[in-house]
Amino acid sequence: MIGFGNVGKELIRLFAEPKPRFPALVPDLLTITGVVTKSHGALYNPRGLSPSAILQTYRQDAGFDRNSSDFYSGEIPELLSDGDYDILVELSALNIRSKGEPAFTYIKQALQKGRHVVTANKGPLAFHFKELRELAKKSNRLLLFESTVMDGTPVFNLIKHGLRGASVLSFSGILNSTTNFLSELSERGISIDRALESARAKGIVEADPSDDLDGWDAAAKTAILCNVLFDSEITPFQIPRSTFEEIFAKDIRRSVEQKLRWKFICEGTRVNQKIHASVKLTPVDESHPFYRINGTSSVLRIEADSLAPLTIVQENPTVTDTAYGVINDLLEITNL
Repeated sequence: MIGFGNVGKELIRLFAEPKPRFPALVPDLLTITGVVTKSHGALYNPRGLSPSAILQTYRQDAGFDRNSSDFYSGEIPELLSDGDYDILVELSALNIRSKGEPAFTYIKQALQKGRHVVTANKGPLAFHFKELRELAKKSNRLLLFESTVMDGTPVFNLIKHGLRGASVLSFSGILNSTTNFLSELSERGISIDRALESARAKGIVEADPSDDLDGWDAAAKTAILCNVLFDSEITPFQIPRSTFEEIFAKDIRRSVEQKLRWKFICEGTRVNQKIHASVKLTPVDESHPFYRINGTSSVLRIEADSLAPLTIVQENPTVTDTAYGVINDLLEITNL
């Protein structure tokens, strides 16, 4: 596992529970052989690491205990090349400016070595989905990414298994929990600093808050949906996006009085093989299906050629939901 932020810690905590919250996650089904971080050290033991020991060995400020017998001081590419593992779980932070690196290289290396990959990192798929998908096919391995959009909600499994034979024409949604939460607090007259503090306490802010506030997280999710649903190669840099600063140019209080709410809406449409995508700050009234999407909730509305529009709502997810998306992907691999 690469990355040990909020999702990584929650994933290990779920593995460490005496009675698994998810019964299918039996203790002997998966063995954790390594946990690697960018700047807080790593643990590796080909015989397996105890989930509870992983949590005990980690110190919030100092990282993994260097005195641990399982402490690993080598480089990540070396471990990916020579380490003993069947699945790479890539959970490092989103890096828009580097186009998903170094996570993209790590995922590519694992697939080339014939390993399965599960990732919650949006960057590699937002910039390199088609290349990674083709590499996974060539290696006859799975590349799974349920937690990249709407946390653990089975969006991609629904599309893959529940919409067989249907062609998706468009999608729209509120996909960034942070800006939805912040805009709601703004409606109550709460300052951005206080609102951000509350969002951080919930663990929903990206490692770099500008990824949320400048619309990059939403643009990355929009790009992933376009690339998966429309077989496109669009990147976040090609998607027009609103930023959170724009909300302060609006009269929020007056909008509330007029029963309007400002929502950051992600959209993607395919028309005659041309892809149109955006992340736009949009006023919605009570008749709009997104009007009552509150707090950290998310929503995705899918329009297909053969069906009535389908709307998926996730109500106030926690980091456990994101970790579950990873678990769901892991269980799909173990059921092969």
